[in-house]
Amino acid sequence: MPDRNPTPTTDAADGPIRAVMSAGAVTVDARVTLRTLAAVLSELGIGAAVLPRPAGEAAVVSERDIVRALAEGADPDEVWADDVAADDLVTAEPEEAVGVVAARMAAEGVRHIAVVERGTIIGVVSARDVLPVLAAAANDDF
Repeated sequence: MPDRNPTPTTDAADGPIRAVMSAGAVTVDARVTLRTLAAVLSELGIGAAVLPRPAGEAAVVSERDIVRALAEGADPDEVWADDVAADDLVTAEPEEAVGVVAARMAAEGVRHIAVVERGTIIGVVSARDVLPVLAAAANDDF
């Protein structure tokens, strides 16, 4: 399972996203079924995986993508991860502030952002990673 920072500090909202991201990115082949993808996400306790693309690009497929596809009638044994993956990869740089990345998540309507350093995905940050940091910062304001 990717590493997570379990105890963010209250000033971490201004700190780098690197401090709270899940180190490393779980990748899956574009040709895994939704059922297999769901099993991988469940087993690892994560909400999204990265799908490498042939030209060095990548996509992210999340549990929400799976749920949406199933709600629309997709057969979990016939539909591939690549069929439901988000094509517009939202990214952050490792030194961007947690608050800035959280704002980007909200603006883009996503719960997962790939953290990219020198063209390589080095981790994934989720809403679950940034929420404790933002909550701690908000508590300091009261």
